[in-house]
Amino acid sequence: MSSTMVTVCLGASNIEIGRSDLACPQEIIAWETGNINEGNRKELKEIFERYFKTYDCSPSQEVGALILEDIFISVIEKKIICGILLEELGCAHVSFIPRVIIHCLSCDTMNALVIDVGATCTTCVPIFDLRPLQKYIRYTKRGKRQFVSDVSPLSCPYLPVFFEDNQNSKIHDDDEIPVTNLVKYIVDLLPIDLRKPLRENVILVNVEKKYETEVTDLFKETMDTSNIRLSDSYWRGGSIYARALLHNKGDNVLGIKRDEFYNNPHTAPDWLDFYFRSVAKCIK
Repeated sequence: MSSTMVTVCLGASNIEIGRSDLACPQEIIAWETGNINEGNRKELKEIFERYFKTYDCSPSQEVGALILEDIFISVIEKKIICGILLEELGCAHVSFIPRVIIHCLSCDTMNALVIDVGATCTTCVPIFDLRPLQKYIRYTKRGKRQFVSDVSPLSCPYLPVFFEDNQNSKIHDDDEIPVTNLVKYIVDLLPIDLRKPLRENVILVNVEKKYETEVTDLFKETMDTSNIRLSDSYWRGGSIYARALLHNKGDNVLGIKRDEFYNNPHTAPDWLDFYFRSVAKCIK
């Protein structure tokens, strides 16, 4: 395994890069082009190249990369990332892990319902034993962009995203329901033995600090849940996972080595293929 690990967090509006053993990212670069494709491949490569040059992370150091990915990232996007980092920049290996898992690690839990509030949508991902329960993942088109048009300056902007508007409770489409309604729907779908541990351990992501208390109180009141956490230290979770990768002597089912990609450039590791069967063992 490589001696240096670089963590890359692929966000909706920026890319954060830094050494995994540091407390925070070294670079935060604006990324407004959306999904990764051949059209913006060159721009992404330049971001990586600039970082490696600035911080002297040369391929001779056997640098590995840990990508904190969106739960819905496509295999095509992963192949482009692998091609840039492994073939063109010479990294030793690339590993992928969904950010929702990292948020669980940051909160020291293996079971949770992670709610990630994005610009255009909010994703709800149930996690059990550090495994995303793919069958029950859902999203709503209610996101932060609603803040501008739907909320008065004096009220909490998260109200129309999270909570039902009594005056318009029957108007919204199926993919635009309030987050609390979506969470209740997911919990009802879960196997009976998973409902209580996940309902009582909710992790909220991307909620601004000045609104945390109000959103948490309203969420507890609406959901009757006992434990709501606000995750804002994902870099710590990424460091935990990166450290496990550096000391892992077995197979890394969530990663791919340089020579493996050379032999088969059409492959890329994907969490959906493995359902994170070995993550808990790797972390321990």
